[in-house]
Amino acid sequence: MARTWMAVGLLGTSLAGVAGAETVTWQAAVLAGAGGRRVLANGVKTYSPDRDILVQEHLRRRDGAVSWSKSLMLDDTFAVAASVHRRRRFDGFGLVINRRGDQNGFSWNWFERERENEFQKARGTGRVSVTTRKESGYEELESVEFLEDVALLYLDDPRRPPGTHSHEVVIRKGSVLRFVAGAPEAP
Repeated sequence: MARTWMAVGLLGTSLAGVAGAETVTWQAAVLAGAGGRRVLANGVKTYSPDRDILVQEHLRRRDGAVSWSKSLMLDDTFAVAASVHRRRRFDGFGLVINRRGDQNGFSWNWFERERENEFQKARGTGRVSVTTRKESGYEELESVEFLEDVALLYLDDPRRPPGTHSHEVVIRKGSVLRFVAGAPEAP
C-alpha cells in the first residue's frame, strides 16, 4: 500500500504559549530479535491541532461512508495517525504509525472501550482516555490522552512472518493527540 506524504509547515514561533497547543512525547525504535531494540529518534512534539494535524478524507465506495485519517508528524520520518469514523456508539478506534520512505509499511493498533472514556490496547498493554464529539446520531473521536506509555507497532515489509514488527513508536504517558472535527475548513 503506497502512502502519500504532505509536508507539514513549521511554525516560526513556539507553540508553548499559544492557546490550544498540545504535546506528544515519543520515542521510535527499530526492533531486533529476542526483545532487543535500538532507539532511532525521540522528542517532544508541541503542536497546534488546527495547523499541524494533516486530515485526509476517505470515501468508502460500497456505501458512501466518509472517514478520515488524521495524522501528526513527530519528526521528518515518523507520524502518528488516527482512523476516525462517525459511529452511533464509539466502542473502538485505531492508531497508526507511518514511516516516510516505506512504500509497503503497515501499522494498525486497535483500542477497545473498557469504561466510559477509557480504552485499552487490544494487543499488548496501554490505556488511553478519549473524548468524543457527540452530535445527533453519531460520535466522533476528538482526542486521545495517554494514561500509560503505549508502544504502537509498525511493520516495514509485509513479506515478513505474520505477527512480526520492525519498529515501535512509544507515546509517553501524559501525551495528548487532539484532532479537528470532521473535514478541515476550506481556506
